[in-house]
Amino acid sequence: MPQLLHEYVNTMIDGWGDDNPFFGFSKDGKLVEQWTNLDALEIMYGYVRNSKWVTVTVLPAETGIHPVTQCVYKWKGYINEYIAETAVWWAFELLTEMEAKKFMMQHKPRVKFAFIRLGRPYELIVKFDGNYWIVED
Repeated sequence: MPQLLHEYVNTMIDGWGDDNPFFGFSKDGKLVEQWTNLDALEIMYGYVRNSKWVTVTVLPAETGIHPVTQCVYKWKGYINEYIAETAVWWAFELLTEMEAKKFMMQHKPRVKFAFIRLGRPYELIVKFDGNYWIVED
């Protein structure tokens, strides 16, 4: 049975306790628009002990449709359903809630989160299944 993203977030909050800058339910956060060469090193080599942000990548949807705009974002905030859906809105240039709901039901978008914690790279891919965000294995 697939695991719901909000349940996964709860598990990570419980498991990592106070040493958890990556998972939570707050919608607060900031899109970091400036990229530097050091950012690329962090992404590619896990050169740092802890990421300062989460790399959010909107993947092609289950139906094969690709994002129409930039699909990789730096997010200073928590991984949760809100940022997964927000990234889909950005990448597919969705403007209204009705348009987004229809798009997500039809195309079942996927989002990948990546970060480094304690020198170890982590990656999480989630998919909207038509009703909920679920964790892909």
